[in-house]
Amino acid sequence: MLRCRKFFIIIICMSIFASTISSYAQEEIEDLIDIAESNSKIIAIIEGRKTISSDLRIDEKLLWSGSKGYLGAFLTNKRFSVISTSSDAWRVLPLRLDETEKGVASLSPYIALLVTADRAIGFDAASNRFIETRLPIHDELVAAEAEFGLAAETSAFIEITLRVRETIEEIKITWSKAIVRTSDRLLTFEAKGATWNEHRLY
Repeated sequence: MLRCRKFFIIIICMSIFASTISSYAQEEIEDLIDIAESNSKIIAIIEGRKTISSDLRIDEKLLWSGSKGYLGAFLTNKRFSVISTSSDAWRVLPLRLDETEKGVASLSPYIALLVTADRAIGFDAASNRFIETRLPIHDELVAAEAEFGLAAETSAFIEITLRVRETIEEIKITWSKAIVRTSDRLLTFEAKGATWNEHRLY
């Protein structure tokens, strides 16, 4: 069982791609971006045709890279960089010197997610922009996963607060919903509704 006061799941709203995602959401999405490292460069190969590179600085260390669906991303000790099939350059979010020590990165076909000790950062392919939320001091990271969901509004983090002594027992995330079973409740999130629903277990 996992203990924490607050639980964050990133749900990115994608009004631009809504009709496309609705048609193919349950089908496997081809990876359209490949990431390669060469001579202190990180290179994104988009749909096998276009290449866009980013130079690593002398004191910069690559910690993680990946690609999935419409996105590619990499994490260094200085920045979190993401590129989508519809962008012409890497989008860069600078990081503090100590911020990546316990950083957790995750990718879905439409969402790049980075959670550090004190903030959660998301990037969605629909808007090609970063969003972030601060994590409360003393809160413990339980899970950091990205999936693609549908919602009608703008990109956002949706938060739910756990009660004192409430523990998380199971987390399940699919393409359009999240289900969190705690010691007291069953918490469900459906992306189109963009709200948490709770069901008391006892």
